[in-house]
Amino acid sequence: MPHSTMTFQDTVRPGSSSDGCSSVERCFADFQIDERSLLEILVTADGGHSDYMSGFVSGYPEQNLRFAESLLRCDQPEAEPYRVLIYICPECGDIGCGAYSVQIRRFCGEIIWEAFAYENGYEEPRVIPGVGPFVFSSAPYVRTVKATFEI
Repeated sequence: MPHSTMTFQDTVRPGSSSDGCSSVERCFADFQIDERSLLEILVTADGGHSDYMSGFVSGYPEQNLRFAESLLRCDQPEAEPYRVLIYICPECGDIGCGAYSVQIRRFCGEIIWEAFAYENGYEEPRVIPGVGPFVFSSAPYVRTVKATFEI
């Protein structure tokens, strides 16, 4: 299977205020897989709304580090496949508002993202058909994630 490329694009979720409801502006690094927004890919396949942000959020260095560590855990020699929330609620980050996740595994020097799903924390993850798998070369993947978590 050919390798995909992963980069990140600085993205702004604008704040707003209407009828007594407000939303906070958030700046985050959006996953770009083969030069296309992963959020856009997921929303197109799943048919939901796009008001999510990745775990790399400007102004939250501790959370960015934890998120990077979760993406890099696959680089441990004995790592089993595991699921990571990659897009979360931009207001509170709570899974109960809905989130997109991915199963990550390592195989022969490659990092594989597969079984993308929508989750809410109280039902089984709902796998989104037709997205992925994406296969990354391990060394560039690790370099890209480490460079990005410092936003």
